[in-house]
This record gives sequence, structure tokens and C-alpha cells, in this order.
Amino acid sequence: MKKAIYHTGIALLIILTIGVVWKTYTNAKVQSTLQFFPFNEKAKFSEANTSLTLKEPDKNKDKYGVTLSVSSILNQSAYLRQDMSLLFQNGRLIDLLRGWKQDETTMNQTLTVEGHESSLFEAVTIHYGEIHEDDTPTSTYKTTDASLYVISSRFGPIKSFQAPETEEQKDWAFTLRSVATSRLTKVLDRYIDKSQIDLSDYMVLPITELAAKKHLLLSEYSDREQLAIIEKLWESLYSIYVTGIKKQDGTIIDPIDSTIPLILREKQSNRLILLIQDKTGNLHEFYQRLPS
Repeated sequence: MKKAIYHTGIALLIILTIGVVWKTYTNAKVQSTLQFFPFNEKAKFSEANTSLTLKEPDKNKDKYGVTLSVSSILNQSAYLRQDMSLLFQNGRLIDLLRGWKQDETTMNQTLTVEGHESSLFEAVTIHYGEIHEDDTPTSTYKTTDASLYVISSRFGPIKSFQAPETEEQKDWAFTLRSVATSRLTKVLDRYIDKSQIDLSDYMVLPITELAAKKHLLLSEYSDREQLAIIEKLWESLYSIYVTGIKKQDGTIIDPIDSTIPLILREKQSNRLILLIQDKTGNLHEFYQRLPS
């Protein structure tokens, strides 16, 4: 039942526009540098892309490189442009890509990471623009994502694909996706044992699925409400995850090697839980109240 719920990815993600509350691990607030303002209806992204590609492998080595490319174009100059990506390998955060410019429309960034085993790479990006007109700040954003399966086998050359087409690719996709799913399921199982909850009462979603499923997940809300919900989620993620996971003793843990954040929502509850396991194996749960 636990795995089935996770695999379906069917969830309703509803977040109130208030700050995140730390239940056990910290009561302090972390100041976010990704700040949203009233939504700008005129500022739109004419282009926004996230892609993952395999670099040409060295025939004499068993290592390979995967390049994350992020680009976006806003239809007007922005006081502040930011693009931020989270890059995961087999369910764990392996790197961050962050960049910002002032008084620009365009962002282009790349990042290359090294791998040596068969892996599923996943990236999720928020493209952001802060506009100042008549001394009144507004903002706009768009989210994109990408995935890449890399096959590294001693029986053949290193190769990759984005979406499985052949039977062989489908088998590899199932195997690699299962590795990431198993890792997150173990995190979920630990949380269930700790909190003594009944998972059948909850809906679960990894953050990597948010961009693709936002309309399904937020179907009961208007488009404007969905925009506000997702922007507040990203604002919270920046504060509690990207800038470091803060422990109860005040120390900050680098988010690298932590798990993909899981979003849990109890079906009859007005709160949302963001669940993360850090690189030391400790669980962190963050709460947000849901709108009535």
C-alpha cells in the first residue's frame, strides 16, 4: 500500500501563504532571498527550459558527465532575474544551480556533474523575475523540469535517454526509477514508524513531480490561487532547504546528499508536511497551514 501510494503520485498540494513552521528541529526563521510580490500579469516568460544531456563519454574511462542546462527569457527587463535548479541523482540532491542578474531579461546557466554508475537524474527549476514599476515591486515565475536515464554497463557503451521507447529502455527506466522510489519509500517508512500515522490517510508527492502535475494537484483552486500556492512553496523551499537545513541546536546542514523533499497531506487535515532526510540520516519535517 505504501509503495502503491507513492508510485501513483496522485496528490493534492495546498499551501497557505504563511511561513513554514519547524515542528521539532528549529523554531527560528531563515530569511529567504527568493521573495515573491504581487503577481505581474504583463511580465511573462517567452522561453523557459531545463534540460539534462549526457556528455560524450571518454572511451578509456568508466565515468561520464551529465550537463544541466537552464535558460529563460522574460518579455521585459527585470530589476532582478533568478533561475534556480535542484539536481537529483537516484533520489538524492547532488548539486544546485543558482544565478541572478539585475536589469536583464535573459538567463543562461550550465552545470556538469560526474557519474560512474547507471542512474536516474532529475532536475526541477524555478525561473523568477522581480519587476519594479512606479516603486511598486511585483514578480512572476515559471517552473520547468527534466529527467535523464544514464546506462553505464560493462557490456556496452555508456548511453542515455529521456523517455523510454524500446523494451530495453523501458526495463532500465523501471529499474532506475525503482532505485529512487525505494530510497524515498524508506524515508517515508521511517517517518510512519516515528509519527505513528496511517499512510492510507495521506497523499504523497515528491517535489520533482510538481511542475508536471500542478494543475492536477491543485485542481480545486483557480489559476491565480495555484500561482500563489506554488510560489509560496518555492519561497519556503529556498528558506528551509536550499540555504541549508537548520537543526535544533542552530547548526546548518548542507542540503547536498539529502533526499528529494516529499510532500504529505492528510486528507482530512488543513496542514501540509514537507519531509526531508539529510545526509546524516536525520529526518526533518516542516509544516504549513492550508487555507480553509
